Amino acid sequence: MIFLMENSLRKPLLFNLSFLLLFSFQSALSQTPFVKAIIPDQANIQYAGSIGYMSIGMGYNLFKEKAALSFHYGYVPEVKGGELHITAIKFEYKPWAIRIKDKLIFHPINPVLFLSYTLGKNFGFSFDSDQYAKGYYFWSPALREHLGISSELKILGDRSSRIKAISLYTEANTTDLYMISWFENRTSTPIYEIFHLGFGMRMYF
Repeated sequence: MIFLMENSLRKPLLFNLSFLLLFSFQSALSQTPFVKAIIPDQANIQYAGSIGYMSIGMGYNLFKEKAALSFHYGYVPEVKGGELHITAIKFEYKPWAIRIKDKLIFHPINPVLFLSYTLGKNFGFSFDSDQYAKGYYFWSPALREHLGISSELKILGDRSSRIKAISLYTEANTTDLYMISWFENRTSTPIYEIFHLGFGMRMYF
């Protein structure tokens, strides 16, 4: 009986000690320069905008916050036209920052470039060679190149807090295929019809 009691006490004790050691190791590791370097500067959630019905992302500020490089995952549910999973890598340039009093910064025109890749069995980097001759289609079913423009209103917070600022933004973008289609039919298709609009919120750390 005593032996069984000792075993029953030993397992929770070992688990607790292991957890404490792991937590201590993670806390120490989080202070290293490498970990600090890979912690993102921003995170966002977005509705629509070519990378899913809803998407989330994280990114890094570049060139003293004049630009950003971000990584995204988007999801389209079945009820919205068929389930899709989309990944994207985005570069955004912010040439102008208009300060409005002490707590607001407005970025009016931000050029955006990004690549998106749709995952799934119906999407691949190239078309099935058993069905189509090589070079029959010049584009990739899954990979899209995007060109866009965004506007962002940033609300500044306390610089000493974990979240330094929160922003609201809108983005309009188009793809390589839409641009080619518009160019071939530009006399009958207004250019605004090839752009997709997205709205999002971003947090800065």
